[in-house]
Amino acid sequence: MIKRQLKVKLLIVLFLLFSSTVLALDTKESKNLSEKIEQTFKLNNVSTESLPDSTISSYLAYAALNNPGLKAAFYSWKAALEKVGYAGVLPDPMLSYGNYIKNVETRVGPQNQRFSIRQKIPWFGTLGAKKGIAFETAKFAYQKYQSQKLMLFYQVKKAYYDYYYLGRQIQITKDNIELLKFWEEVVQAKYKVAQSNYADVIKTDVELVKLEDKLQSFEERKEPIAARLRATLNISDSVNLTIPHTIAIEEAPVNHDSLLTAALAYNPNLIAIQHLIEKAKTGERLAAKTSFPNFTFGMDYIETGKAIKPNLAESGKDPWIVSVGINLPLWFGKNKAKKNEAKARVKMMQYNLTDSKNKIITAVEKSVYEYDDALRKIKLYRDGLLPKAQQALNATFTAYKAGTMDFLNVLDAQRQLLNFQLKYDYAITNLAIKKAELEMLTGNEITTVLKQ
Repeated sequence: MIKRQLKVKLLIVLFLLFSSTVLALDTKESKNLSEKIEQTFKLNNVSTESLPDSTISSYLAYAALNNPGLKAAFYSWKAALEKVGYAGVLPDPMLSYGNYIKNVETRVGPQNQRFSIRQKIPWFGTLGAKKGIAFETAKFAYQKYQSQKLMLFYQVKKAYYDYYYLGRQIQITKDNIELLKFWEEVVQAKYKVAQSNYADVIKTDVELVKLEDKLQSFEERKEPIAARLRATLNISDSVNLTIPHTIAIEEAPVNHDSLLTAALAYNPNLIAIQHLIEKAKTGERLAAKTSFPNFTFGMDYIETGKAIKPNLAESGKDPWIVSVGINLPLWFGKNKAKKNEAKARVKMMQYNLTDSKNKIITAVEKSVYEYDDALRKIKLYRDGLLPKAQQALNATFTAYKAGTMDFLNVLDAQRQLLNFQLKYDYAITNLAIKKAELEMLTGNEITTVLKQ
């Protein structure tokens, strides 16, 4: 029952937080989505002890619920979204009160106190432009939240895959140490019967010390990598994270053009800049309205006492005053400067978008090349070099036992096999990392992109 609840909760998190929704949302949809995500944050009572397992999906779900950077980006979006609710509203009316310290005596009686109310009405379209600016700002903040989420997931994946590779380095080195210890026994036995010289014993000991030193270096790297993974998950340093023994990879080629198209269409940073351009254009329209006047409508009520002559007609009558005011935008230099500033801001953001697109293209090109290179090397080492290196080692050791080969050749063959084993696992890790990198750049899983 507990596992089922955890799975249901994980699915909810995946639905609300893993989706790379980069399309524009209207105000109502945005508020509904923000409320659902915030509710998920508030209902989160997952502790590190109750993590279902140490799989990458569990870590991603936990990071999505607990990472402070992602929460900060979310509340930045929520704050910007709330501003939309009041950005296009009329300014608050001004209510004022005045008391005549020295009454003004009029024909109908002394004026005692005055009540006034004023309402400023901006020029037509001004409020709509302000609301438009606020909404584009909210859309920008939403895309930055999406970008932060994609970056967080990439960081979790990279730390997770690096942790996996470190585990493989440790295990492969341990296996080679065990193999070398076996050879050491063989060398010692041959030396005792004068079939090997003492130099082979020394070479074995030296090689063993070198491998043990390498193993110690790998072991000492566990804490820094685990600390990086814990930081993305926002968990205590006291929590021990198990090194993953396997990672799921799909040895599938990627379509360069599809990934590039997806990155330019769905990368949240690019969409965020597009919203900044729309915001700047709306700001340009708002700046154009500075040349038009604003209106102020008001009403005054004056409380008047009884006249000195109470029988006077209209004695103590309270006057009402309706007023209309208009500001005069006479400072043409100031208004022109505001318009020029807004135009320059639009151009700046447009050039910024072009520059960012170029950088995205470069990043995708680099990641695709490195992905393809990792895929090629996986096949090269697994299907070619590793089997041959293993055969070469077996043949060399057999020849050494027969006395037809020097032990140095055995050590060279082992070093080569060890090197190929590490490079093979590095290629697997690098393929997974580059896949995560491409997903961060395109804002989608690679399989989703290639189906579009």
